[in-house]
Amino acid sequence: MLRVDNISLYYGAAQALRGVSITAEPGKVTCVLGRNGVGKTSLLRAMVGQ
Repeated sequence: MLRVDNISLYYGAAQALRGVSITAEPGKVTCVLGRNGVGKTSLLRAMVGQ
């Protein structure tokens, strides 16, 4: 299981993510959807520590 609770991310003074939580459970499909520029890549990078 992958679980992230209340993650926030800043690029300098700009806040890219605020209080995001996500859980990916074994045997289930979890997907992150959204239009361009809403933080999908930033969320994944924050989750892996980049």
